[in-house]
Amino acid sequence: MNKKLTLSLDETTIERAKRYAKRHRRSLSEMVESYFRYLTGTKPAKRRRESTPRGIVAELSGVVSVPNSLDVKTEYRRHRAERTLHG
Repeated sequence: MNKKLTLSLDETTIERAKRYAKRHRRSLSEMVESYFRYLTGTKPAKRRRESTPRGIVAELSGVVSVPNSLDVKTEYRRHRAERTLHG
């Protein structure tokens, strides 16, 4: 169960933290919780976003359907072999 916490921090620190959070696709709350868990030695909770694709993968997710019969490993080996041959 989450509970609200109010913190007072230097304005510059807050802005830097916001930019960092945005670059790493995290919320300030996630960052603060992670830090507090680190300090107290408690096991970190799994990030809610860990299981979701990011960036371009998220944009392309669901666009291409791959048949179940496709052997991905074989196709990858074939691709690598062709790439090596054609440099």
